[in-house]
Amino acid sequence: MKRFVFLILLSVVSATSLLQAQTTNSQRARWMGNIRQQKIEYIVKELKLNEEQADKFARLYTEMESEIYKLNCEAEDLLNKIALDDKATDAEYEAAALASTRVKQKEGEIELEYFHKFSRFLTKKQLFQMKLAEEKFTQYLLRHRRRENK
Repeated sequence: MKRFVFLILLSVVSATSLLQAQTTNSQRARWMGNIRQQKIEYIVKELKLNEEQADKFARLYTEMESEIYKLNCEAEDLLNKIALDDKATDAEYEAAALASTRVKQKEGEIELEYFHKFSRFLTKKQLFQMKLAEEKFTQYLLRHRRRENK
């Protein structure tokens, strides 16, 4: 009987933990989606895009951000795997460090690929201003975050 009660309690605790993890992941995904949407809206406004440009931009920018996000997640997973492995070899450490270093290069390649796609419907000035708008949005988020933590 004690074993049965223990198993039920263990099941309830496990289910609760799993639900909390799913809720946290769900909340994080919603938050990231919200931030991504705000970023796109901010850039569209900064670049003064017309409706047609804004639609194309939003679709392509979301694709680009998703590719970069996936790339970073894969690199982070590899780093975490090696960091938690007490028996990792020097070759594994080196491979993980090299993969981490190459992430920025791959991000640049993705951004360059999309730069060419954006150049089909954005002016040269808008292409230039896009990077500035991304940086301004990041600074805005950092300032807002600092104010929340005070």
